[in-house]
Amino acid sequence: MRAAAALAAFLLLSGPALPARAQDGDSLPDLPPAGGAPGWTRQGNSLLLYDRSGGLAQELPLRDPNETGSDERETLGGISPDRRLAWTLDRTLLWTPGRTRLLESRRLLSVYGDGGRALWKDEEADLPERGEPVLFSKDGTVLLIARRGDDGWRAQARSWTGSVILSVGPFPSLVSMALTPNGRYLLARWRVPDKSDTHTFVDLKTGARKDVASSDLLLGLARVDDDGVVRSGPRVVFSFAAAVSTAAVAVSTAAPPGTP
Repeated sequence: MRAAAALAAFLLLSGPALPARAQDGDSLPDLPPAGGAPGWTRQGNSLLLYDRSGGLAQELPLRDPNETGSDERETLGGISPDRRLAWTLDRTLLWTPGRTRLLESRRLLSVYGDGGRALWKDEEADLPERGEPVLFSKDGTVLLIARRGDDGWRAQARSWTGSVILSVGPFPSLVSMALTPNGRYLLARWRVPDKSDTHTFVDLKTGARKDVASSDLLLGLARVDDDGVVRSGPRVVFSFAAAVSTAAVAVSTAAPPGTP
């Protein structure tokens, strides 16, 4: 017992000093790192832009949903994998008293470059049921945006400058989206009320499209990879490359016009 007590006393005296426990109401300051690497980064509830010297050049504040009476306001945001682009989505929802019916939805998507200037904006971008409203390719040159217009939802691919590459839709509702790291293939999962979800896969280079009922997928889930192969669990559901090869073979073996 004496040996154990002596050892405990030794460890208590010789061990590293522990920080004092914060008192109620105290909080650690959420400060941006000094001398950040050039480009955009997210720190707490802000998007921060550091210049080439490591100095803080710009801050875009984000805001959690804030309900005031019949109004609901929030600001979402994110950055591209290469940290050269940033985006914010300001959403304002106006409800009837008691929040029983949505009267109006105002949105504004702003995409910013590495100089801090807004490159382009969009007033139809919106938040899908799951996931982010804006997705990037790995190199940041292709964006996938969830958009909601009067005729329904769309998943729209754009270049980093805002030029439209391809839109898919309209859909009654948009559950989620995905974009392959190489920026060539997109997935839009959408829903018709009282029916099974549908997974729509699109090749942005060729415009080829494949729709697959979610009920035909393992656990109703699927993904598309950089190679254009659609998989559900370990099972290959579809391959864009194989479809192109099959079509090419069919054309090459077709009988010439007028051949009996």
